[in-house]
Amino acid sequence: MAILRAREEGATFGAIAAAAGTSSQAVQEIVRRHGRLRRQEESSGAAPEPVLTQASVAPAAE
Repeated sequence: MAILRAREEGATFGAIAAAAGTSSQAVQEIVRRHGRLRRQEESSGAAPEPVLTQASVAPAAE
């Protein structure tokens, strides 16, 4: 999902590929195959992904 999110935020295929340690062609293929599924989930009203915040993480035991 991070690849799809980065692409939606405007990152280039090359920049994503460099960060992921793969080729830009592989990134393009991931976006082509899975971007469509993500758009369908968003339009169907699926619940958003949970986001961890400092408040939602239990404090470490001392």
